[in-house]
Amino acid sequence: MSDQQSQGQQSPGIILLVEDEPLVRLVAADLLSDAHFRVIEAADAEEALTVLKAGVLVDVVLTDVEMPPGIDGYDLAWEVHRRWPSVAIVIASGRKWPAQGDLPPGASFLAKPYSSMTLLTRVLAAARTAQAARAQTDGEADGAGSRPKTA
Repeated sequence: MSDQQSQGQQSPGIILLVEDEPLVRLVAADLLSDAHFRVIEAADAEEALTVLKAGVLVDVVLTDVEMPPGIDGYDLAWEVHRRWPSVAIVIASGRKWPAQGDLPPGASFLAKPYSSMTLLTRVLAAARTAQAARAQTDGEADGAGSRPKTA
């Protein structure tokens, strides 16, 4: 995980990057880190779910579609949507475009190959949406007299 805050930079969000191709994951992680995102890398959906189940606060799950045997990116997106609805989801693929019903509500699709600017713009927008939704949920919980949980 890259920790940009140790370098004095304010992070625009925490990204869980799920990509089975090591070189693609490295390049995407570097682009996001250079833009001061905090990046948690996972090689497959099971690793990503382990991170989320551990209670790590994540703003965006950025996932590939086709990954090793097991859960693909679409199934991961639906699982994240059901269990962690405040987490934004961006799904990327260069081979498998989404069919109707593949993407959960609010998720976006990013076609590969994507430019650095397209990746950063899409992820930043998703992070801001997730943070705003979380702030609203936390505000409603505070108004009801209950304390929000922290990871």
